Amino acid sequence: MTVLAIFLLIVGTLLVLIGALLVLVGTFLIAIGAALILIGAALIVAGAFLLIRRLLGCHRTRSHSW
Repeated sequence: MTVLAIFLLIVGTLLVLIGALLVLVGTFLIAIGAALILIGAALIVAGAFLLIRRLLGCHRTRSHSW
């Protein structure tokens, strides 16, 4: 009975450690995913702004050559 208790204690401890590691990895991946979503949204907004400015600014006189 003592051997079974020690075995269950070791297996339970390993499962808890593996679970904690997976939670940490999952949190890290969620943080990376959120950062990529925010960067992508910022790039979309910047591209849309430049495109709209270009489309609306075609009829104005240009003060620069580029």
